[in-house]
Amino acid sequence: MKERIIETAKYFFISTVLINVAMYVTGSLFAPDQKFGYEVMIYPLIYGFLACIPSFIMYTNRELSVRQALIHKIIQLIIIVAIIEAMVFRGNISGYAMQAAAVAGSVVAIYVGVVLIRYKMDQKTAQEMTDQLKVFQNKVIT
Repeated sequence: MKERIIETAKYFFISTVLINVAMYVTGSLFAPDQKFGYEVMIYPLIYGFLACIPSFIMYTNRELSVRQALIHKIIQLIIIVAIIEAMVFRGNISGYAMQAAAVAGSVVAIYVGVVLIRYKMDQKTAQEMTDQLKVFQNKVIT
């Protein structure tokens, strides 16, 4: 469980950074003259937290095939889009089609970005472990 919490924390912080970037870009496009108070600083944290919920709900110890993992990721993405859209538009998307599409596109881009960043981090960790194992094997053999 500790490992799962650490993984979710990584996901949260990566998501929150990318959410800030997406909010800046979409805000610059759709409301460039709008000014906000400090209360808006909490929204990326809330959205980051909400984006982590599906990973806790859909957690499994079972090893998934590539196809199952892909389906798992797609379902997780759909849930995240639904949660964020509901939170941003409070169930009233009518009249905001462009903004809703931009938010959904941002969520997809953030999700893909998080998956790619985590993949690279995991790849780096695996490489470090492989290198350490080779060093260990060389010490045992000699």
